[in-house]
Formats: sequence, C-alpha cells, structure tokens
Amino acid sequence: MGIATKLPMMNDTELATLHGNTKRLSNAGTPAQQSAAAALMPSITAELEARTSAATARKAKALVERRASKIKTGTAAAGIAQSVGDNEIA
Repeated sequence: MGIATKLPMMNDTELATLHGNTKRLSNAGTPAQQSAAAALMPSITAELEARTSAATARKAKALVERRASKIKTGTAAAGIAQSVGDNEIA
C-alpha cells in the first residue's frame, strides 16, 4: 500500500505535515527524495483541494440552513418589523 492510497485516511494535521515535508524534500532532498516528492505532490494537492471544497460546501449548507430556520421561526421577519417600527415618526 503506497502512501498516496493512505491520503484519504489521514487527518488534516497529518496531511498538512506530509505536505510540508514533501515540499521541503522536493527542494532540499536527495535526488531520490526529490523524485518521490515530485511524484507524490499532485496526490497531496488534490486531497487538500478536495477537503477545502468539501469544507466550503459544508459551510455554505450550514449558512443556508441557519437562514432557513430563521425564516421558518419568524426571527428574520420579527427583526424586520422591529426595525421598521423603530423608524416610524411619531
């Protein structure tokens, strides 16, 4: 089992550490280390991008759900009515 196949099972900290080590070895390692790092870097980058996209999607979904719950409970409408009432001239 190669390290590239283990990437999805790594937690974010492990993946970030591996990414840093791979970048370091691609610049300052032996020729064999540089070659291995160059071969592994696209897989690491793809996994990092996939996780970032998934996190962005989760945040967007949570935002939509929060806004929908405010509309359902009338919190947003009550806030608008309050602000309109505050602006009325007596």
